[in-house]
Parts: sequence; C-alpha cells; structure tokens
Amino acid sequence: MKKFIVLLCFCLLILPIQSGCSFSLNSAVKSNMSEIRKNVFEAENEKFKVSFMSGQRENPYYYDGVSEKKCDFGIFTVYFKEFVGALKVPFIATINDQKYEGVLEKNPFNESYMVDIERSVSDEDSIMIQIDNNSAISLSNISSSWNISWQDALDIGIKELNEELKSVYIKAVFNGECYLKPITDDNFISGEYFWAFILVNTRFERFTVVFDVNSGEVLVKNKTV
Repeated sequence: MKKFIVLLCFCLLILPIQSGCSFSLNSAVKSNMSEIRKNVFEAENEKFKVSFMSGQRENPYYYDGVSEKKCDFGIFTVYFKEFVGALKVPFIATINDQKYEGVLEKNPFNESYMVDIERSVSDEDSIMIQIDNNSAISLSNISSSWNISWQDALDIGIKELNEELKSVYIKAVFNGECYLKPITDDNFISGEYFWAFILVNTRFERFTVVFDVNSGEVLVKNKTV
C-alpha cells in the first residue's frame, strides 16, 4: 500500500512537468509561425479563375529558419484561360465596403497574376474583384466547408512533426520557423486543397506534412535539404 501511494505521488508530480513541456513547445511553435493562411476564397467565369487567401506572415519573408515580425496579408491569384501578353493587369477589389485598386503582376514562376493587398479577412467577409474591363465577380469562401479549420490543422501539424519540432527546441529556444498553408495544384484546376504544415530549421532543412482538409489523413511526410 505504501509503495502504491509513493508511486501515485510520483505520477501526480511528473504529469504537470510533462504537460508543461508540451505546452511550452506548442507556445514556441505558435510564436514562430512565419506564415498562417487562414482561409481560401474562389470564383471563376469564362475568362479566368481567381483565388484569395489571407492571414499573417513574416516580413521580410524568407525560408531561413528565423521567424521575423508578422504582418497581415491578402493575396489575389488569377489564372487567365487565354494568353495575356501584359506583365501587369489592372484590378479593383472590394472587401465589404472598402475598395482596393491597383495592378496584378505576372508571377515569374508560372502563368498566374498576383497582388497582395496587405489585409487579412474573416470568413464572413464579402469579397468582389473586377479584373481589367471584365465584369466584377464575387468570391465564395470554400475553406469554411472544410472539416478541419486552420486552428485544427495547426494542432495536427504540431502532432505529426512533434519529434522534429522537439529537436529544434533547445533550452527554451526555438531554432526554426513554421508555416501553415492550404495548397493545391499549380494552376488550381483540380479544385482540391490540402493542409501543409512545414518546419524550417536554421540549417535550412525543411520538414513537411501534408494532410486532407476533411479527414486529416496524412498524405505526405518528408524532409528536404
């Protein structure tokens, strides 16, 4: 009986320590998120397909293992269904009652045109965009229909890369940065999205886990250097 009481006391003592370590790691990860994309809006007509993602990310934005000061972002990405020769295309966007006007710039890596209006939106916000001389189009929040929210996705990412995260959390210092983003194919033709959680350490090693936005099933888990 005496041994049982001693063992019980030991277990009760060690539990808060273990929980505290887990909480500290979670807090360190969340403090070193260099990008969180929280929502995805989309629209399509006969001339183009457009998406809008928003959240917070570091500025300056580099995959270098160091998380910098955060700022809001809101990125429109447009794919035209016919060739557009111009490097810049004018747009007018409206979020609720606020207007944003400027130019979409050609992405040097693919056929998309992009602009960051430097604003994060809520899931309930109303978003419209007029591109060049085309009629304005209203975007719908597609991520609101996913079973796994960005908050849940962050928890899943931390769980799946727990050992890798522990390896960079040394003496209460987190030697890395993390990213959470919905990803799809390059031209977002498929309409399928997946959550990706990424750890980049200060040795520029990248650990990634990709999972389903509804079931949470892990589809890819790898390391790249």
